Amino acid sequence: MASKTRSVLAAVRTALATINGASGYVHNLSATGRVRGGRPTASDGTSPPCAWVALGRLTSSHGPQLGRYQRNLVIDLEARAPSTADTTEEREAIAADLLDDLATAIETDRTLGGLVLDVIVEGATLDGEECGIPGIAVALVQVSVYWYADSAAGV
Repeated sequence: MASKTRSVLAAVRTALATINGASGYVHNLSATGRVRGGRPTASDGTSPPCAWVALGRLTSSHGPQLGRYQRNLVIDLEARAPSTADTTEEREAIAADLLDDLATAIETDRTLGGLVLDVIVEGATLDGEECGIPGIAVALVQVSVYWYADSAAGV
């Protein structure tokens, strides 16, 4: 059986794979292999549009009741879309569309299939030219989720 953390990461990948270029979405990440786990590498070879889902950090703190903990998980997303635009302004606009697609897909089910109590999406965009990825629009997102877990001590 997979851990809750692993299940939440999988649920985010599944949500992003619903971005299909229709139903209000601009981009299409629904094809096999477009949404991947981990972080992009130089040798990855995945052509955009695509997204990567990686564990950012997990914090466990006191919950509302003795014997329970609140687990806070931050998930890092990096998504890329192709852009043949000649201007930084247009590449940023394409990245903004991508950011909106990501937020919409994740916020469609704020419990990620009943795994968490809520999600918060924060993101930024950039022109790939700025970081050595020509012809690409980039969206960087952090998804924060939380849930309660019983202590192992059974208090």
